[in-house]
Order: sequence, then structure tokens, then C-alpha cells
Amino acid sequence: MIDSFNFKPYFDTPETLANKFLDVYFNDTQPSYPINPFMILEDLNIVFQFRDFKELEGIYIVPEDEDDIPVVGINNKRPISRQRFTAAHEICHHIKDRNVARICPIGKKDEIEKFADKFASELLMPKFELEAQAIKFEKNGYVEFEDVIIISDYFGVSFESCVFALAYKLRKIDGDIRASELKKRIRKFKPVKKRKKLGLKNYDINLLKNVIESYTYFLDTRSPAVWYKFKNNFVYNENKLEGVNIDYPDIAEIVTDLRVNNTQSDYCTSEYKDIIEVVGHASLYDYLINTEENISVYKILKLHKLLYQYAPYSEYGGSTRKTNNYVSSSKFETVDFNEIGNRMFELDQELNQLIKNKDEISLCDYIEMCVMIHYKITIIHPFHDGNGRVSRAMLNWLLKLKNLPPIYLRADKKERYYDALMTADTTNDYDPLYEVFYRAILSSLVELNTKFEL
Repeated sequence: MIDSFNFKPYFDTPETLANKFLDVYFNDTQPSYPINPFMILEDLNIVFQFRDFKELEGIYIVPEDEDDIPVVGINNKRPISRQRFTAAHEICHHIKDRNVARICPIGKKDEIEKFADKFASELLMPKFELEAQAIKFEKNGYVEFEDVIIISDYFGVSFESCVFALAYKLRKIDGDIRASELKKRIRKFKPVKKRKKLGLKNYDINLLKNVIESYTYFLDTRSPAVWYKFKNNFVYNENKLEGVNIDYPDIAEIVTDLRVNNTQSDYCTSEYKDIIEVVGHASLYDYLINTEENISVYKILKLHKLLYQYAPYSEYGGSTRKTNNYVSSSKFETVDFNEIGNRMFELDQELNQLIKNKDEISLCDYIEMCVMIHYKITIIHPFHDGNGRVSRAMLNWLLKLKNLPPIYLRADKKERYYDALMTADTTNDYDPLYEVFYRAILSSLVELNTKFEL
């Protein structure tokens, strides 16, 4: 077992330790890239959690006794490539410094931290494999920045870290390679814009999937305060996403009053459209969290009815549209209203098959299938209004069946969501949409995972 292997004889250099670790972990076979440090943490029986640290990249917490487990905290606000690096960095602490808890700051570092950084770089980008990749692209002994983009994707590291590795490990970057000058050259090159110009995909989605598949969930439903706050955020962002004109303090007041007074709340009799929709959406959330009913595509009729239950003409809630329409925000034509019934029947068959096989499907495959059901509901667009909130409610119901937390999309990030929908509509590329929801799931896990206080 790797966790019992004696790595102490290899502590002389971080590179030696990283390469020996790779040999042991992959049982002397060729590693597969990008290396997944999150799976390594899981295989080492280390629980990792994302947290909203302000001044830390990460933290390693040693077990209190033989019955306890080590815990790693990773800064949730950093890019996925940096989070991977931090995970690899904490692996070094586990195998080399495991008797002392380590706080890993952003910025100035001591010798132990510098050792762990070099270990992480070598673990994710071993020199022997970096050289093999460089040979594929080098011209006159050097690798150009455009090709570094491809190499960095291969290793799942940032463009900058790959440039520095090629420059200092292999001397494969031409020109002035002083650190300050390399950073200037990278800024001038603008790798993000260059990637788009070259038509290269964003591979963050594959790296996010590595996290999702290995993440340990501790959703503490016994903490009412956490769930009430989450509900406020859920209702606020979901409604702002759809253009409902209401502020966060108003949402909090409405949700609290409903919790105390239920249907006797004064808000239930409001004639103000935005309040009516917020009140209905709060009830829809409660239904999703508490229901034990069997799910089907046809339950979107009930979800829609809940959303508009306090509207002046509530009998129209749950009624499908009787005319055709066009969704300007996503630039697609919806299904002909005469076809709504047939398309819902087809989608219900797909949903039933998904539920039947949910325990045999990998977590990420399940999530992507759920996102596709959400997307197809937006295409069917069964109602004149409320389709977005209802389709995302159905997605949350499906996530619940796989013991995943409810999610909401932040209103200030709505353009990313609508752009992803448009990309799916126009190019049949669903990766941007999957990525939107992977990030939302991770965000909910950070907000709701309360077992470990890091």
C-alpha cells in the first residue's frame, strides 16, 4: 500500500521524491496525463475540501490519532490549475511532513514550502515527460509559446508554470528567460486570447471532473442556519437570473416570513408580480428539498404550478403554451407547441432510463446527462414563462437522487450560462454548459459542506 511505503530515503531533493512517488503510485508503469492529484489524495485516504481562504493556497491538517484522518484544505477562489498544484503540494506534506500541520500561504514561503512547490511541479510535470513533449514541438532547439499552450493542456497546468518549467528545467524557451522578463513576455502573448484565436477548447472541464469524482461530500442537513442562508441565496440568484427586480434583503425577509407564517404570510396575497414569483419559488425550493415523490418529466407541470401558485390567475400555472415563441436571450426557436406532448414523452423515456441506471453511471456522466435533460426542457420550452427556473429545478431534483447538493447559478455570472446555452444551440458543443454546472456544484459543496471547519 502506497501510504505505508517508506519514502524517507528519497527526501534529498523534491525531484527525487516526486519521481519515486510516481514510480510507486503507478507501480512502475507509465503515468497517464494529466496526473490527477485529487484521486491521489483519495487513494491516500486524505479528505480534501475547498474553502474560501483569503491568504492561503491550502492547508494540511494531521490526524489527531490513529482513528482520525488527514484533511487537506484548498483555496476555492483560485483557478483549477492552481488548485491542482496545491493538491500536489499537500501530497508532499503528507508523505514528508505528516507529523506537523502545515499552513501554505500565498506569497512568501519558507524552505519546507519551497520544497513542496518543487515537488508539486515535478509530480504534475515530470522532467522526463516534459522533455518527451517538448521534442514533439521544438524548432531549432526551442519551443514556441503557441505550442506551450498545447503542452500545458497535456499536463493540466497553467501556461505560465509550463513556460517556466520549459525555460528552467530544459532551457527550451528562447530569448531572455529571467523571471521578470518571462512574465512580461507571457502578459504580452495573452495566452487566453491566443487560445481562442487558435480555436483551442478550454480544458478546464476535464480538470473539474477530476475534482468532482474524488470530492468527499459532507452535507450537514442538521444545520438549519446553513440551509436557510443557502435558500436565500438560491431564491435570490435564480430569480435575478430571470430578470426579477428584487434585492437580496427583500428576498431574505420574504423567505423568513414564509418560514414563520407559511401560507398566512402577507406576501402570499401580494399583487406585485416579482414578489409573487419569489414566494412561489421559495415554495418550489421547499418541495424539492423535502419531496419523496417519484420523478418524471411530467412533474415539471407541478413545479411550474408551484412557481405561480400565488399569481392572480394561478390556474394557468402548469399549463403548457398554446402558441409558438422565440427565446431572444438564447437565439433559438422553441419546439412547435403542437409537438410539446410528444417531445416530453420522449424525454420522459430518457429520464426513466437515467434513473434506472443511476447507480451504475459515474458521477460526472450522471451530471452531464442531467444537464442534457435540463437543456432539452429549455428547447421544448413548454411554458410561456418560468421555463428556466423550472428546468433548473428539475435538474436539482435529479442531482438530489445522486446525493448531490442543490445548486444555483449566480446572477452575476449569468452571461456565462446564456453563452453556454447559445453555444449548445448553435454548435452542439455542450462542454461549456457542463462546465457551468460543474462549477455550480463545487460552489454548493463549499457553501454546504460544514463537517470540517478548516
